Amino acid sequence: MPFVERLVSMTTPNRVLALCQLVAYKSLTKQQLVDLIQPENLNSSKDQFTNVFSFAKNGNLIEEDSASGKIKLKVKESDIATPKAFRSTVSKLGLTNPNLMFYRFTSWYLIRGEKVFAENNKALAMAFNSEMQFEDDSPNKYNDTNVNGWKSWACFLGYGFEHGGVVIPNTVERLSDILSDNREITRGRFIPFAEFMSILSPELDGGEVFNRNKGETTLPSQHLSLGLSSGLRALHDQGIIQLHYQSDALDTWFLTKCSTHEIIREVSEIKIGR
Repeated sequence: MPFVERLVSMTTPNRVLALCQLVAYKSLTKQQLVDLIQPENLNSSKDQFTNVFSFAKNGNLIEEDSASGKIKLKVKESDIATPKAFRSTVSKLGLTNPNLMFYRFTSWYLIRGEKVFAENNKALAMAFNSEMQFEDDSPNKYNDTNVNGWKSWACFLGYGFEHGGVVIPNTVERLSDILSDNREITRGRFIPFAEFMSILSPELDGGEVFNRNKGETTLPSQHLSLGLSSGLRALHDQGIIQLHYQSDALDTWFLTKCSTHEIIREVSEIKIGR
Protein backbone atom coordinates (compact mmCIF):
# COMPACT_ATOMS: atom_id res chain seq x y z
CA MET A 1 0.00 0.00 0.00
CA PRO A 2 1.03 3.67 0.09
CA PHE A 3 3.43 3.24 3.02
CA VAL A 4 5.99 1.06 1.26
CA GLU A 5 7.50 1.04 -2.21
CA ARG A 6 7.10 -2.68 -2.85
CA LEU A 7 3.98 -4.40 -1.58
CA VAL A 8 3.73 -8.06 -0.60
CA SER A 9 0.63 -10.22 -0.78
CA MET A 10 0.53 -11.05 2.94
CA THR A 11 0.21 -7.40 3.97
CA THR A 12 -3.52 -7.14 3.34
CA PRO A 13 -5.79 -4.32 4.56
CA ASN A 14 -7.73 -6.68 6.85
CA ARG A 15 -4.56 -7.91 8.56
CA VAL A 16 -3.23 -4.41 9.10
CA LEU A 17 -6.59 -3.25 10.46
CA ALA A 18 -6.82 -6.28 12.78
CA LEU A 19 -3.36 -5.53 14.18
CA CYS A 20 -4.24 -1.90 14.80
CA GLN A 21 -7.50 -2.83 16.53
CA LEU A 22 -5.68 -5.34 18.75
CA VAL A 23 -3.15 -2.67 19.72
CA ALA A 24 -6.02 -0.30 20.55
CA TYR A 25 -7.77 -2.98 22.62
CA LYS A 26 -4.85 -3.97 24.83
CA SER A 27 -1.41 -2.60 25.66
CA LEU A 28 1.09 -5.29 24.61
CA THR A 29 4.72 -5.64 23.64
CA LYS A 30 5.71 -6.70 20.15
CA GLN A 31 6.51 -10.21 21.36
CA GLN A 32 3.13 -10.52 23.06
CA LEU A 33 1.47 -9.47 19.83
CA VAL A 34 3.41 -12.13 17.95
CA ASP A 35 2.36 -14.80 20.44
CA LEU A 36 -1.30 -13.86 20.06
CA ILE A 37 -1.40 -13.44 16.30
CA GLN A 38 0.98 -16.23 15.23
CA PRO A 39 1.39 -18.73 18.09
CA GLU A 40 4.56 -20.82 17.87
CA ASN A 41 2.69 -24.14 17.84
CA LEU A 42 0.58 -23.06 14.86
CA ASN A 43 3.18 -21.40 12.69
CA SER A 44 6.88 -21.20 13.37
CA SER A 45 7.40 -18.63 10.60
CA LYS A 46 6.83 -15.03 11.66
CA ASP A 47 7.08 -13.53 8.18
CA GLN A 48 3.41 -12.60 8.02
CA PHE A 49 3.45 -10.78 11.35
CA THR A 50 6.78 -9.11 10.58
CA ASN A 51 5.51 -7.73 7.29
CA VAL A 52 2.20 -6.51 8.71
CA PHE A 53 3.86 -4.99 11.78
CA SER A 54 6.49 -3.19 9.70
CA PHE A 55 3.84 -1.88 7.33
CA ALA A 56 1.75 -0.44 10.18
CA LYS A 57 4.79 1.04 11.89
CA ASN A 58 6.24 2.59 8.73
CA GLY A 59 2.84 4.04 7.96
CA ASN A 60 2.63 5.82 11.33
CA LEU A 61 -0.36 3.77 12.40
CA ILE A 62 1.43 2.29 15.43
CA GLU A 63 4.62 2.97 17.40
CA GLU A 64 6.70 1.36 20.13
CA ASP A 65 7.01 3.14 23.45
CA SER A 66 10.73 3.46 24.14
CA ALA A 67 10.29 3.21 27.91
CA SER A 68 7.82 0.34 28.31
CA GLY A 69 8.30 -1.46 25.00
CA LYS A 70 4.51 -1.50 24.58
CA ILE A 71 2.99 -0.93 21.16
CA LYS A 72 0.47 1.88 20.91
CA LEU A 73 -1.63 3.57 18.27
CA LYS A 74 -0.39 6.72 16.56
CA VAL A 75 -3.87 7.50 15.24
CA LYS A 76 -7.16 7.94 17.06
CA GLU A 77 -9.19 4.84 17.90
CA SER A 78 -12.04 6.27 15.84
CA ASP A 79 -9.71 6.20 12.82
CA ILE A 80 -9.62 2.40 12.92
CA ALA A 81 -13.07 1.71 14.39
CA THR A 82 -14.54 0.54 11.07
CA PRO A 83 -13.13 -0.49 7.68
CA LYS A 84 -14.51 2.75 6.20
CA ALA A 85 -12.80 4.89 8.83
CA PHE A 86 -9.58 2.93 8.35
CA ARG A 87 -9.80 3.42 4.58
CA SER A 88 -10.08 7.18 5.03
CA THR A 89 -7.19 7.20 7.50
CA VAL A 90 -4.88 5.23 5.22
CA SER A 91 -5.75 7.42 2.22
CA LYS A 92 -4.95 10.62 4.12
CA LEU A 93 -1.69 9.28 5.53
CA GLY A 94 -0.61 7.77 2.24
CA LEU A 95 -1.31 10.90 0.22
CA THR A 96 1.17 12.89 2.30
CA ASN A 97 3.53 11.33 -0.24
CA PRO A 98 1.57 10.89 -3.49
CA ASN A 99 4.73 9.94 -5.38
CA LEU A 100 4.95 6.57 -3.67
CA MET A 101 5.02 3.64 -6.07
CA PHE A 102 1.49 2.64 -5.05
CA TYR A 103 0.04 5.87 -6.42
CA ARG A 104 2.25 5.85 -9.50
CA PHE A 105 1.05 2.34 -10.33
CA THR A 106 -2.58 3.25 -9.54
CA SER A 107 -2.55 6.27 -11.88
CA TRP A 108 -0.85 4.27 -14.60
CA TYR A 109 -3.38 1.43 -14.20
CA LEU A 110 -6.41 3.72 -14.36
CA ILE A 111 -5.33 5.32 -17.62
CA ARG A 112 -4.79 1.97 -19.37
CA GLY A 113 -8.54 1.43 -19.64
CA GLU A 114 -9.73 -1.85 -21.11
CA LYS A 115 -6.18 -3.09 -21.70
CA VAL A 116 -6.05 -4.29 -18.10
CA PHE A 117 -8.81 -6.85 -18.70
CA ALA A 118 -6.39 -9.00 -20.69
CA GLU A 119 -3.23 -8.52 -18.59
CA ASN A 120 -2.13 -10.82 -15.78
CA ASN A 121 0.13 -9.74 -12.91
CA LYS A 122 3.33 -10.53 -14.75
CA ALA A 123 2.25 -8.67 -17.89
CA LEU A 124 1.21 -5.63 -15.84
CA ALA A 125 4.53 -5.52 -14.01
CA MET A 126 6.51 -5.81 -17.23
CA ALA A 127 4.48 -3.07 -18.94
CA PHE A 128 4.73 -0.75 -15.94
CA ASN A 129 8.47 -1.17 -15.60
CA SER A 130 9.07 -0.62 -19.32
CA GLU A 131 6.74 2.35 -19.76
CA MET A 132 7.57 4.38 -16.69
CA GLN A 133 10.57 6.66 -16.46
CA PHE A 134 11.89 6.33 -12.92
CA GLU A 135 14.18 8.77 -11.17
CA ASP A 136 16.86 6.11 -10.68
CA ASP A 137 18.23 3.25 -12.73
CA SER A 138 16.87 0.47 -10.54
CA PRO A 139 15.05 -2.09 -12.75
CA ASN A 140 11.88 -4.02 -11.96
CA LYS A 141 10.15 -1.52 -9.72
CA TYR A 142 7.21 -3.90 -9.52
CA ASN A 143 7.02 -7.66 -10.00
CA ASP A 144 3.95 -9.87 -10.19
CA THR A 145 3.97 -10.37 -6.39
CA ASN A 146 3.90 -6.61 -5.86
CA VAL A 147 1.04 -6.28 -8.34
CA ASN A 148 -0.92 -8.87 -6.37
CA GLY A 149 -0.33 -6.89 -3.18
CA TRP A 150 -1.37 -3.70 -4.98
CA LYS A 151 -4.67 -5.27 -6.00
CA SER A 152 -5.86 -5.85 -2.43
CA TRP A 153 -5.10 -2.26 -1.42
CA ALA A 154 -6.38 -0.71 -4.64
CA CYS A 155 -9.77 -2.40 -4.16
CA PHE A 156 -9.87 -1.56 -0.46
CA LEU A 157 -9.07 2.12 -1.09
CA GLY A 158 -11.78 2.41 -3.72
CA TYR A 159 -10.06 2.36 -7.10
CA GLY A 160 -11.87 -0.70 -8.43
CA PHE A 161 -13.40 -4.10 -7.82
CA GLU A 162 -11.68 -7.45 -8.28
CA HIS A 163 -13.36 -10.00 -10.52
CA GLY A 164 -11.67 -13.14 -11.77
CA GLY A 165 -8.29 -11.86 -10.67
CA VAL A 166 -8.70 -8.56 -12.55
CA VAL A 167 -9.22 -5.20 -10.88
CA ILE A 168 -12.09 -3.56 -12.77
CA PRO A 169 -11.28 0.19 -12.73
CA ASN A 170 -14.09 2.01 -10.92
CA THR A 171 -13.35 4.87 -8.54
CA VAL A 172 -16.84 5.18 -7.04
CA GLU A 173 -15.70 4.57 -3.45
CA ARG A 174 -12.64 6.79 -3.79
CA LEU A 175 -14.83 9.58 -5.15
CA SER A 176 -17.36 9.05 -2.34
CA ASP A 177 -14.59 9.52 0.23
CA ILE A 178 -13.32 12.67 -1.49
CA LEU A 179 -16.80 14.19 -1.56
CA SER A 180 -17.44 13.23 2.07
CA ASP A 181 -14.17 14.77 3.25
CA ASN A 182 -14.42 17.99 1.24
CA ARG A 183 -16.47 20.55 3.18
CA GLU A 184 -15.81 23.47 0.84
CA ILE A 185 -17.08 22.20 -2.49
CA THR A 186 -20.32 23.75 -3.75
CA ARG A 187 -23.30 21.48 -3.22
CA GLY A 188 -26.92 21.51 -4.29
CA ARG A 189 -26.46 23.35 -7.58
CA PHE A 190 -24.72 22.71 -10.87
CA ILE A 191 -21.10 23.80 -11.16
CA PRO A 192 -18.76 23.63 -14.18
CA PHE A 193 -17.26 20.19 -14.49
CA ALA A 194 -13.78 21.74 -14.58
CA GLU A 195 -14.35 23.03 -11.05
CA PHE A 196 -15.13 19.51 -9.88
CA MET A 197 -11.98 18.16 -11.53
CA SER A 198 -9.88 20.66 -9.58
CA ILE A 199 -10.74 19.02 -6.23
CA LEU A 200 -9.68 15.48 -7.18
CA SER A 201 -6.69 13.78 -5.58
CA PRO A 202 -3.34 13.91 -7.46
CA GLU A 203 -3.47 10.23 -8.42
CA LEU A 204 -6.79 10.66 -10.25
CA ASP A 205 -7.43 12.14 -13.72
CA GLY A 206 -5.82 15.52 -14.17
CA GLY A 207 -3.76 15.29 -11.00
CA GLU A 208 0.00 15.75 -10.84
CA VAL A 209 0.79 12.05 -10.41
CA PHE A 210 -1.74 10.98 -13.03
CA ASN A 211 -0.41 13.37 -15.65
CA ARG A 212 3.19 12.25 -15.37
CA ASN A 213 2.39 8.53 -15.25
CA LYS A 214 0.70 8.07 -18.60
CA GLY A 215 3.51 6.00 -20.05
CA GLU A 216 2.70 4.92 -23.58
CA THR A 217 -1.04 5.41 -23.01
CA THR A 218 -2.47 8.89 -23.37
CA LEU A 219 -5.93 10.42 -23.40
CA PRO A 220 -6.99 13.44 -25.44
CA SER A 221 -7.50 16.65 -23.50
CA GLN A 222 -10.55 16.56 -21.21
CA HIS A 223 -11.21 12.87 -21.87
CA LEU A 224 -11.62 10.84 -18.68
CA SER A 225 -10.24 7.42 -17.83
CA LEU A 226 -12.42 4.32 -17.65
CA GLY A 227 -12.00 4.19 -13.86
CA LEU A 228 -13.13 7.76 -13.25
CA SER A 229 -15.92 7.52 -15.84
CA SER A 230 -17.30 4.37 -14.21
CA GLY A 231 -17.12 5.92 -10.75
CA LEU A 232 -18.96 9.05 -11.87
CA ARG A 233 -21.72 7.05 -13.54
CA ALA A 234 -22.13 4.93 -10.39
CA LEU A 235 -22.47 8.04 -8.21
CA HIS A 236 -24.95 9.48 -10.72
CA ASP A 237 -27.04 6.30 -10.55
CA GLN A 238 -26.98 6.43 -6.74
CA GLY A 239 -28.24 10.04 -6.77
CA ILE A 240 -25.13 11.32 -4.98
CA ILE A 241 -24.20 13.48 -7.97
CA GLN A 242 -25.99 14.54 -11.12
CA LEU A 243 -24.11 14.73 -14.40
CA HIS A 244 -25.42 16.98 -17.15
CA TYR A 245 -24.42 18.13 -20.60
CA GLN A 246 -25.40 21.56 -21.87
CA SER A 247 -25.39 21.33 -25.65
CA ASP A 248 -23.96 24.83 -26.13
CA ALA A 249 -21.39 24.53 -23.33
CA LEU A 250 -18.00 26.09 -24.04
CA ASP A 251 -16.21 23.60 -21.77
CA THR A 252 -17.08 19.99 -22.56
CA TRP A 253 -15.58 16.88 -20.94
CA PHE A 254 -15.78 13.35 -22.27
CA LEU A 255 -16.35 10.22 -20.22
CA THR A 256 -15.23 6.88 -21.61
CA LYS A 257 -18.10 6.04 -23.95
CA CYS A 258 -20.88 3.80 -22.65
CA SER A 259 -23.83 3.55 -25.02
CA THR A 260 -25.98 1.66 -22.47
CA HIS A 261 -25.94 4.47 -19.88
CA GLU A 262 -27.98 7.67 -19.96
CA ILE A 263 -24.73 9.63 -19.72
CA ILE A 264 -23.21 8.25 -22.90
CA ARG A 265 -20.18 10.48 -23.13
CA GLU A 266 -20.36 14.29 -22.91
CA VAL A 267 -20.67 16.20 -19.64
CA SER A 268 -20.26 19.89 -18.93
CA GLU A 269 -21.56 20.37 -15.39
CA ILE A 270 -22.15 18.45 -12.20
CA LYS A 271 -24.36 18.81 -9.15
CA ILE A 272 -23.14 17.33 -5.88
CA GLY A 273 -25.79 16.39 -3.34
CA ARG A 274 -26.00 18.03 0.04
